[in-house]
Amino acid sequence: MKLSELYNKPIARAVNPAVSATKFDPETETTEIEEYVFTDEIINGLYRILDAIKNNKPYDHVGIWIDGYYGSGKSHFLKYLDYCITPRTQERALERLVEAVRAIDPMDENHTISCDYDAMQDIANWLKRSTIDTCIFNLETSYDNSTDRKKAFLHVFWNEFNGKRGFNKFNLTLAQNLEKPLQEKGLFEQFKERIAEEGGDWNNPGEAADMIDNELGMVLDIACELAPTLDKESIRERILRRDTNISIDRFSSELSSYLKDKGDNYRLILLADEVSQFINKERDRYLNLQEIITKLSEACDNKVWVACTAQQDLSEVLDDCNIAEERDKEGKIKGRFEVKVSLKGTQPEVITQKRILDKKTNVIPELEKLYNKEKAAFGLQFKLPNSYVSYESKEDFVAYYPFVPYQFKLIMQVFNSFLNLGYVAKEVKGNERSIIKVIHSTAKKNADEELGKFVSFDELYNNMFEEGLQARGQRAVDNAIRMARQYENDPNMAVRVANILFMICNISQTDQLLFPANIDNVTTLLVKDVTTPRLTIKNDVEKILDYLCDNNIIRREPGQNGTLETYTFYSEEEMKVAQLIQSQVVDNNAQAEMLREIFFKYLSSLRNKEKYLTRTFAVGASIKQRQFLSNSPDVVVEFAVDVDYDSPDSLALSNTANKMVYYIAPQLGESKKLKNAFYWYCQVNRYMSTPASSDENANTRREFEQRAKELFENIIAPGFQKILDTCPIISGMRILDEVELGNKRGDDRFHIAIQKHLASIYTKGSLVDRSDMPNTTDALKKAILRPINPGDYDGMKADLTAAEHEVEIYLDRQYAEVNVADVTSKFTKEPYGWDPLCTLYIINELVRRHRRDYSYSNNPNVDTNLVASRLVQETNKFTLRKAKVISQELINKFIAAWKDIFGVTEVFSTNDSTQLFRLCREPENSRSLTNIRDTYRKLESEIGAYPFAEPIHQAIDLFDEWLSERDPQRFFEAIVAKQKEARDIIDKCREVVQFAQDQLPTYKKLCQFATDNEYNFPFVSEDCMESVDEFVKIVDDPWPIKKLRDYMKLYRELENSLEEVRSTFRDQIRKAYNEQFDYLERVAGEQNVPVSVLANREDTISRKTASDNILMLKNNISTEAFYKEQIGRILDYASKHNPKTSAVTGEDSDADTVPSTPQKRIRQASLQTKTSIPLSTEEDIDHYLKGLKEQIIKMLVDYDSIMIIK
Repeated sequence: MKLSELYNKPIARAVNPAVSATKFDPETETTEIEEYVFTDEIINGLYRILDAIKNNKPYDHVGIWIDGYYGSGKSHFLKYLDYCITPRTQERALERLVEAVRAIDPMDENHTISCDYDAMQDIANWLKRSTIDTCIFNLETSYDNSTDRKKAFLHVFWNEFNGKRGFNKFNLTLAQNLEKPLQEKGLFEQFKERIAEEGGDWNNPGEAADMIDNELGMVLDIACELAPTLDKESIRERILRRDTNISIDRFSSELSSYLKDKGDNYRLILLADEVSQFINKERDRYLNLQEIITKLSEACDNKVWVACTAQQDLSEVLDDCNIAEERDKEGKIKGRFEVKVSLKGTQPEVITQKRILDKKTNVIPELEKLYNKEKAAFGLQFKLPNSYVSYESKEDFVAYYPFVPYQFKLIMQVFNSFLNLGYVAKEVKGNERSIIKVIHSTAKKNADEELGKFVSFDELYNNMFEEGLQARGQRAVDNAIRMARQYENDPNMAVRVANILFMICNISQTDQLLFPANIDNVTTLLVKDVTTPRLTIKNDVEKILDYLCDNNIIRREPGQNGTLETYTFYSEEEMKVAQLIQSQVVDNNAQAEMLREIFFKYLSSLRNKEKYLTRTFAVGASIKQRQFLSNSPDVVVEFAVDVDYDSPDSLALSNTANKMVYYIAPQLGESKKLKNAFYWYCQVNRYMSTPASSDENANTRREFEQRAKELFENIIAPGFQKILDTCPIISGMRILDEVELGNKRGDDRFHIAIQKHLASIYTKGSLVDRSDMPNTTDALKKAILRPINPGDYDGMKADLTAAEHEVEIYLDRQYAEVNVADVTSKFTKEPYGWDPLCTLYIINELVRRHRRDYSYSNNPNVDTNLVASRLVQETNKFTLRKAKVISQELINKFIAAWKDIFGVTEVFSTNDSTQLFRLCREPENSRSLTNIRDTYRKLESEIGAYPFAEPIHQAIDLFDEWLSERDPQRFFEAIVAKQKEARDIIDKCREVVQFAQDQLPTYKKLCQFATDNEYNFPFVSEDCMESVDEFVKIVDDPWPIKKLRDYMKLYRELENSLEEVRSTFRDQIRKAYNEQFDYLERVAGEQNVPVSVLANREDTISRKTASDNILMLKNNISTEAFYKEQIGRILDYASKHNPKTSAVTGEDSDADTVPSTPQKRIRQASLQTKTSIPLSTEEDIDHYLKGLKEQIIKMLVDYDSIMIIK
């Protein structure tokens, strides 16, 4: 199978990558519709535009801006937009668009489209039922150069609109003064028929133009014959002079009239191609377009839209047009084009693959078969750097074969680099248009190759560059090609290697890091099939590389960090270093960097900060539009190197207030020697950054480097220093006089100038330049926390300072509360320039004067400690409001109440309400309510569980209630209102405190005694029970403080009584267990069981008598359970060691008597006594006992008797 048979479309067909916006023959239309490739970017762009045209009401302006680099498909996009609208092509164009949306899976993360199928179908349906006219045109070809350039867009738009109406689109005067009046009178068609009778064709614009030039009289006679009211001579004069009074208002008005009877679903779309080229950096043209968009939006109810294609986005167009005075309105200007589409992200390889390499359905299985067969070889044959790929999947292979995916990325890098080097013309840039062209031509050349052949990278060179190389590029490769053709073994292969080296050795330095020109990469780029061993190709390449190196065509560069060595072309032998230096292009950034080193070294005080009075200001520097030092400076020091103004005065008139300018340009311009020396020095530095190509070249470079160094030291640095010492310095709009500068030089001159400059901006900065002004955060905290003493703000100090007056005036002008951050921001700006700490100090002084009050996070009456600790870091959380004054009468009442409540003779050493409020609450004050409450809380944590602590609880609750009040007046009023209640509580609290200090251990001991003996008390004698009843009340007694002596007396009585009961029960326990042990030891002896098998007598009795719990002692008197356990031990031991001994019974036996009856077997057992349900009736009890009986009967089987252990 030949490669030509793979493609879905004939590979030999004509493929014009350059689309003309005005070519509409049927074949072109069909091709451009059927071959259009829909990327996400294109679908989103078409949807955005069509949706805006449909839903026009929400938009304020009707401009559509479509931008993309040269060859990115802007014209094709514009035409496809027209195809979707024009009835002739609409059905197929919309069908393809809607199908493209349908084909995308909404869940596919590889696609990011802004509409779904239903949304696009809805737009398509609306387009089909709407009436939409389009005018698509190329501005350059439609524009008449004889017309007013400032109204260029208006002329073209009006002519195109006239053409849409059937009028002459080349002669606006003719259309407006003759054709339009005839149309309005209903005579235009008759007029064209009369012209036809005279042998003319008015529908042919060219022929109509000839008739105007040669037979104007006849044309006007026919017109006036049909419409006698026409002024023939006036029309003649206007036509001959091309005199038409056009304006944007008239144009928009005429369009508005045209739209009146068109209905809501009518739109007129003006599709203008290559707008940025037409503007061509002309300010008036852009403003003309902007005004048209504005007027059309206002007059035509958003039914007339203007779509523009451009190679630049709007920001770049504004920059090119130097619209300086509109810079602050840039957002508004851009807003004229609310709908923006960018094609800069379009992937050329995707579009190329779809247009050129799309495969027939029936060949895909064959390609997949080839992939499965050879996929293992791809990784070996196409060995590539990490960021370049061959075939990642079967689908990838089907899509790109016979090309390899990496080739698209690499050829684009080659295109772009060759353009920058001047090797090729602009048309060979790495864009969609160029990629389509080179891939198509290469595919055609390989059409007759058989399946299995791969296109090698060097084949792309043959089809693109041999004819496209400029003279400079041709010279660069000629020596290599000439030498390669002399290679004896395989000259064709040598030429291929030379071509590849020429391409990849000349890609940008950045790209060379990703794709170095080493032997592996060169080998990969030569692969044509997967059957020829790579090693064979590599060996051939290695020999050719050696040959080219030996003949000084290329040279080796050693690899870094173990990487392969790379290859680089030598410069022509006769090309001198001087020519190379001269060819260096030094951009503004490089020059600015070099000037920065000169200026900053000489003006050593020029740093990113400058102290003036109380504040340190951020300083920026500007050199050739490059910014240095601070990113957001308060003042800028500009070094005006380029001549943009006629004089220092003209510069001063256009200067901004915060900018100080060293006007260097005139003196630098006059000193051509200095200017040329500096530029040459920059070129040398740039050239020296490239590697040396040979020892001879390195020696020459060192000589140039030394010359450049001497030139810098002897001419350049002194020359610029002299200019800096003498050039005018403009501060804002004023030129600083040399007398003001004190005839200083260098750094001293700069320091005086910058201080003068700051003084001219911040004229009120001195208002806070006082010795008492805090300059650190800690100093501000101390100032905030310092007490207000009598006389601080009285008498001579009652008046506001000048700074306080400025802040007070500002606050008075604000509405409601003011954020402190806004105040500090206000006073950092001109004309103040205050350090924020100074502003905060002034604000706090106003608060201390009771003119203002703080709020913090919407909470009023902020504690002074909080202000001191957070005001600097959380300025934006503080606000200011008018202060509320508290009467002295209330303050006096509060002081009296405080003394009465707490029993003190002195309160605080101030009558200032704010200070008093703070002192009452702040933890730092030992007598504050906060500290009193905290003391009680600490005591509460110790005794809070006792009933007598209730006054402490009440006091804490009362204090919390008072402290929760953040308003000083209500705080004072609350304490006055509860004076008597609080005094009573505090009196009781004092008793509690005293009791806790003196008697708390005794109280705890008594309560513990009552608790521990709760179950012992029932055993005391009857005559003590009354004492028990009285004593146990201590646990819940709310006020035991007065009764503690009585409780102690009862405690002693009861303690003695309980000890007597315990003693009695312990005696009984000792007796019972001694008797039991005596018996058990006798039985053990009878059974030949050692006494050690039994429990220890002393330990057992000690354990049984140890408890203080009387009930337990009483229960311990019973030895039944102990007996059973010990008997069990005896039986176990006897059964194991003395099997023939007699069984144990519960009766005494005579040790000397020999039993005459058979030995009895006794079984030890346990009964299941738990119940599954409660026993509530007699029947339940009988059933339970029956179950126990059945258990015992079963246990007796094979035994003489049983012993129930548990």
